[in-house]
Amino acid sequence: MRLAGVLVAVGALMMLAKGLLLIATDNDRSLVPWFGLFTALGFTAAAIALWRSTTRLRWLSAVGGALALVGVIGSLVAIIYLVTGTIPESENAPAAVGASYIALSAGSFLALLALGIVIAANRSLAGRWRWLPLGLLAAQFPIFIIAGAVGESIGSETVTDGLGLALTGAAWILLGYALTRQPISSS
Repeated sequence: MRLAGVLVAVGALMMLAKGLLLIATDNDRSLVPWFGLFTALGFTAAAIALWRSTTRLRWLSAVGGALALVGVIGSLVAIIYLVTGTIPESENAPAAVGASYIALSAGSFLALLALGIVIAANRSLAGRWRWLPLGLLAAQFPIFIIAGAVGESIGSETVTDGLGLALTGAAWILLGYALTRQPISSS
């Protein structure tokens, strides 16, 4: 699971950087496809490790891996557009870019849900760490509520967006740490 943790942490760093750069420069860098690629690759690696080491809900590890691969494909499509000069977040971006963002987001979040259930059920991470993947999903909405409240009090939509992205990146870095540092136990 070390590889999975490193990949998730690298993706999370992309999200953290995007948020902080947005707050500092008011310039929206196109780092979401990179976040999606690294986290989805991390979830693919985690799915393989869980499939090999767990006994309960092994099938859900395979589902999580398949969902992560959807995220990888969506990310690669968005990256291709980005490399060829289309800014994915722009209004002029083709519909395929929007579809790729949906695929990378849905693939990553649904893979995290599936793998989080497997990790919790099999106690694949030590102690309370096993709840972190599911807790991360549950924390996503409060993160955006807090960022919205701070941005509204300052009167800046840029701060709202940037803080939400930065806090999301920080939370996902913790997930990368957990996957890298916590011992895997098998049931």
